[in-house]
Amino acid sequence: MGKIKEKDRSISEKLAETQASHAKQLKKVEQTLAKFEKQRHKLATLEEELALQARRCFNWMSEASITLNSGDAMLERVYIIVNPKSKGLVDGTVRIETIVQELRRVGILAEVGLKTSGKVARLMARAAVKRGDRLLLVAGGDGTIEDIACELIGSETTLGILPVGTMNNLARALGVPLDLRAACLLLAMGATRHLDIGQVITTHPHKTYFMEMAGVGLSALAAPMGQALEKGRWRMLLGSLDNFLTFKAVHVVVTCDNGEILHAETNLATLCNSPLFGNHMLAAPGAKMDDGLLDLALYDGMSKPELEAYFLNISNGKRVESPGIRYYQVRKVRITADKALAANADGTVLPEQPAWEFEMIPHAIRVIVGNGIALTLPVEAAPPPPPLSGPQLAPEGGIQ
Repeated sequence: MGKIKEKDRSISEKLAETQASHAKQLKKVEQTLAKFEKQRHKLATLEEELALQARRCFNWMSEASITLNSGDAMLERVYIIVNPKSKGLVDGTVRIETIVQELRRVGILAEVGLKTSGKVARLMARAAVKRGDRLLLVAGGDGTIEDIACELIGSETTLGILPVGTMNNLARALGVPLDLRAACLLLAMGATRHLDIGQVITTHPHKTYFMEMAGVGLSALAAPMGQALEKGRWRMLLGSLDNFLTFKAVHVVVTCDNGEILHAETNLATLCNSPLFGNHMLAAPGAKMDDGLLDLALYDGMSKPELEAYFLNISNGKRVESPGIRYYQVRKVRITADKALAANADGTVLPEQPAWEFEMIPHAIRVIVGNGIALTLPVEAAPPPPPLSGPQLAPEGGIQ
């Protein structure tokens, strides 16, 4: 009897000790959160001041006619890589001369470099890093931004975005306005965040990165199909369509960085760094580009017609739930299938192999951002962000 009471007392004491430790740790967490909120408020206040000073600078330079007369010595010289084949430049919505003029309005003297290929864009970005450029601008779509951003990994060069592409998913996720003047004002404001970039781990000497989404299985077929459809490349579309229709679901084993092992019968698995990809598909509504995590989705047991219906429903920025999808957050993951599968990293398709590894590179690049849904700390004082889909109306009266 005495031994039982002694044992009960020992259990009670351990419970009390654990509760005391829990209370102590909770207090530390609460104190840390309070400090975080205080620092967040200071950051927001500074960014409000940045927005105010950027607008004042714009108004002053416009009134002083610096954009029209000599005054280059007062402007910051910045290199900008422009994709002349991007949608906005091809359809005449914007011109290179207009881009240069609007940048002058916010105190930036742009030296233009034209992207004639992805390789040329990457070489120009590497040169900017080698020169030690503080800021490198890009005017183009998601593909051009991704080409350049991946060359800035680990550098001190900040990336600034002027979205003039077809989908502009990255700009929409990061809160960069589609209106050119507002986007230039955001550049002048200069509020930055460190963003993550995903990497496909391969033995190939040239590393493969992604900013939006990577996938295994059908996504490697759907990615080029989507690009072919957007750009009217019908022969490429028909060639990919045949492979898409004959693809069959496989068994995959997913090993997560925390040791968890997952199984699924699936046509594809996706890893999102950004909430949006493709035709403004909101595949990962909660994904943040600055949290050090990839949002993994397993489409377990979903047929191709079910997948097609789901991706159609989430296009144009719509939020849709599906019981057949399992979501996880990982830093690193290995996906093994019972047959060799192709993979994609954004629009790059990688040849078939039986196993794939993906990992996140946290805080890989510094980017000027706005009030975007892909940010843990959006810049609330920034100009109005674009919608997740569709055009953005220019602010009345220009800059606000």
